[in-house]
Amino acid sequence: MLWQPVTFTPPASIGAVGDGLSGSLGAVGSTVASGAASLAGLGLPEGPPPAGEGNPDPADMRNDASGMLASPCPYIAVTPYQQGVGQRRGDRAYLTPQGAISAVAGRMGEAQDLLASGALPNLTEMDTAMVLLVMAAPDEGGLATSLGRFNGVFPITELQQAQRRAGGLAGLERQKFTIPAAPGYPAWGASSPQRGGPGLATSRALGGQLAMAEGLFAVGTSPVARLGAFGAKRQAAMAARQADLDALRGSMTGSDPGWFGVYLEGLAVELAKLLVKFAPPMDVAFKCCAAVCWYGTKRQVAYYKEAFGLENPLEGIL
Repeated sequence: MLWQPVTFTPPASIGAVGDGLSGSLGAVGSTVASGAASLAGLGLPEGPPPAGEGNPDPADMRNDASGMLASPCPYIAVTPYQQGVGQRRGDRAYLTPQGAISAVAGRMGEAQDLLASGALPNLTEMDTAMVLLVMAAPDEGGLATSLGRFNGVFPITELQQAQRRAGGLAGLERQKFTIPAAPGYPAWGASSPQRGGPGLATSRALGGQLAMAEGLFAVGTSPVARLGAFGAKRQAAMAARQADLDALRGSMTGSDPGWFGVYLEGLAVELAKLLVKFAPPMDVAFKCCAAVCWYGTKRQVAYYKEAFGLENPLEGIL
């Protein structure tokens, strides 16, 4: 089976970088805190622990993360509302799964040319790979819902535009009978003392006095208290960044019955020929579909492969 159901999955490589950093960052925070506690005896904090076993080098992890997250990768998004794609009937447009796949396959050669004309002129089939996703729905409402779930995690401009248009078409018949609520007249507004000249001048004068008072108060703070506060602030910031990463991992989950994807390795022109040989994941009853494809080096597409829970179905066969 070439096509696989797509499920959002926190990328394992990104999780490994975060897990590797947690130990090092915690050690730095603890050394600052211990140094602050013993500053009276000149027990200054030591530097961060050296990279070695159990303590990965941040420079190496930065390079790995940049390779997955910061390296631009050619992509193409196909929707029913693009000129020359799908079939149009008045304001409505339709695109079957086979049509979406064929539209992407017809443009694969350009993606290979983009890579070859850049910094990677000598690409081989061992270097490149693609991730292709198809989001299939039976009508505009289903497409808008499906694209909304996808854009909530992986927002793509073309898919966001298609989501808004599909949602508008789906609700057109209902919305034209809805009378929008209008504010009363005269309407309430918002005001503050600083909107006028005297109030703004008063705020500036008072702010200057408060700044001087805060500066005088800060001068009297002991070095022990300052360094202790700095260490606590760094530890809180580290914990907040880890919490943000954990929250992102939790948000990058979910699936949709109309999502199907494929991960393949090789040159774009060969993959385009391979795509048209296999039956699409859904039949023509799903007439409102969209597709998005990433093509680049294996390192560039690794994030998308892991995030969508895809494997190479032809590994060991071809």
